[in-house]
Amino acid sequence: MTTDRPMKNDDQTLAAFADGELTGEQNLEVLRQMSNDPDTAERVAQHQQLRQAVARAMDDPSLTTPAVLRDQIAQLAATVQADPPADAAPPASDQRTPVLAVIGRWLPAAVAALFFIGALTALSIADRTGPQLITSANVINASMIDDFGARHFKCSRKITPMAQTDLFPRDLAALPGELSDYFDQPIDPDVLNLSSVGYEFDMAGLCIVPGKGAVHLIYTAQAPDGQIDALSLWLRPVDADSGIEPNQLYTAAEPSKNFPMLVWRHGDMAYHLVGDSYDAVQRAFDAISAYQD
Repeated sequence: MTTDRPMKNDDQTLAAFADGELTGEQNLEVLRQMSNDPDTAERVAQHQQLRQAVARAMDDPSLTTPAVLRDQIAQLAATVQADPPADAAPPASDQRTPVLAVIGRWLPAAVAALFFIGALTALSIADRTGPQLITSANVINASMIDDFGARHFKCSRKITPMAQTDLFPRDLAALPGELSDYFDQPIDPDVLNLSSVGYEFDMAGLCIVPGKGAVHLIYTAQAPDGQIDALSLWLRPVDADSGIEPNQLYTAAEPSKNFPMLVWRHGDMAYHLVGDSYDAVQRAFDAISAYQD
């Protein structure tokens, strides 16, 4: 259901945008704000991730919240006042943040989903066998993480056009050959196919975020809540001074990061994988690395 409320650059409006509740003109206004303001794009991404995390938790009966965490969530929820009637003015003493005001009575479920899913998938990545999982500022520093996340979000949501997409086919079957010619080294077709984890190839273009000559591939899937769920994969030949060592998996996937990222090297090619959720990044890495062993 759409709304005709005045446009404001606040969390309530951005949440409505993420929920698909704005009119066409209001959607365009938010898109313009997102294109000009990375902070606005980041806040929209947070709303979408919240919806996706809650949807995944609701759809998976195997996920349970530890008793200690439930108690902590209950204490947190008790500090948030119940939503007032629609015709009641908010009290002057209401100190809730805009985000908490938007979440309202869904706060306990939302916090439970985010905390538990984040911890679960982070442990799964950390416990994997094979490449050593490490964090290295020489390979992934804070500025790079932000740049990768912003580029992933803007390009996958068509907020910012990708550069020189005409160089690469939209047909996944033809893409490995074109990339092999572009990089002058063979690219395994199976490595680029993420359909086994539910993601379809969308487009590819040039991107300078990892360095000159890198190619950015975008994959999309339908999230449980109907929103777009996306993955970004960057390929680039390894530089001598890149710091990316063979048989090491570098991560920026801790729960504090909105867009988890994994970086690794296979042969002479560096791979940077960024996604909207920990689960998606982990599953995509598993699918890719299965053909790189």
